[in-house]
Amino acid sequence: MTVLTVGLGTTIWSSGVVKGHLDGIGIYTRSLAGSLVTVPDVAVRPYTFGTHTPMLDCGVPTSLTANFPRFVLKNAVLGANRQVNLRLANEVDVFHAPDHHIPRLKDVALVASVMDLIPQLHPEWVTPRLRSFKNFLFNQSVRWADQIITISESSRRDILRILKVPEERVHVTPLGVDARYFGRQTEAARQEVLRKHDLAPGFFLFVGTLQPRKNLTAVLAAHAQLPEALRKRHPLVVVGRNGWCAEALVGELAALEVRGEGRWLEYLPQDDVIVLLQSATALVFMSLFEGFGLPAIEAFAARCPVICSNTTSLPEVAGDAALQVDPHQPKAIARAMLETLDDPLGVRQRQDEGERRARRYTWDACAARTLEVYRLALRGC
Repeated sequence: MTVLTVGLGTTIWSSGVVKGHLDGIGIYTRSLAGSLVTVPDVAVRPYTFGTHTPMLDCGVPTSLTANFPRFVLKNAVLGANRQVNLRLANEVDVFHAPDHHIPRLKDVALVASVMDLIPQLHPEWVTPRLRSFKNFLFNQSVRWADQIITISESSRRDILRILKVPEERVHVTPLGVDARYFGRQTEAARQEVLRKHDLAPGFFLFVGTLQPRKNLTAVLAAHAQLPEALRKRHPLVVVGRNGWCAEALVGELAALEVRGEGRWLEYLPQDDVIVLLQSATALVFMSLFEGFGLPAIEAFAARCPVICSNTTSLPEVAGDAALQVDPHQPKAIARAMLETLDDPLGVRQRQDEGERRARRYTWDACAARTLEVYRLALRGC
């Protein structure tokens, strides 16, 4: 049987490995590759646009250029780079750009992933330089790619409406959840992690980079509206790196710790995050915009109750398994936090539904749907 050779762009993944931290696109690329390599008659070859070429799960990436911005601008003006086009035509059947690092190709089927259109929909959350470059890449992606992948129906609607792509070229491949989130730690192992971070079970949990889109400001305001005794008994634990436009948040988190009403843990290994999810009263996920909302699914897998936004992709991803509220209303968020404390039967029902829901989202299913898109792209060449 003929082997399908997939060229996979790994620029963001490679960079994350070097930095010691993977963002959402890095996790997506790594997890997709991990499932693709298990499919019979599929081979994955990693490529990067840059100088970072660490050993990845699917091999050492080949660098196609050291300077991607210059490369892609030349592609836009002069057409496909002859050397890169020839190399990929000889080495792969289809090239997938999961991270906006997309080449212009003539002789290779090309698939691009577009997670969301945040720079176009909310330019205030992105620096002008990054906004201009990402918008350029979005437009090149939909012009150059044979098929487009996105991760939710919400994002698909945005792509169709804003980028004016024909419906038949845009496909939804929902993300998956790492199987480790379903694992249950022994009580001794769980207590060891909690002691390491000076925590006791029952806290409210926020997971995400400190940036405007993640809306930690509203979560802090909601927690502050709880009675003082509850704030002490159920502190707010924030797990996330310091991002941008977060100076005021850093001060608020310091004050939260001084009052004994919360903790800020800038970075935790994945296994520790899983323990925290399994020990929390609820994950409070009040993001103003998500392309998918993987933290909600990860919490479901860990049987952590979820309070989430009722905006963008989160209603379709979380469904009835989460309490959904307006992320702009701290009072509504506080009411949901109190409901989680006061309604154990409702919590148990949502935990059961959440775990069932999480088991539908697997990386193998994501890979299978992605392969269908690759085959569509090949038929169009």
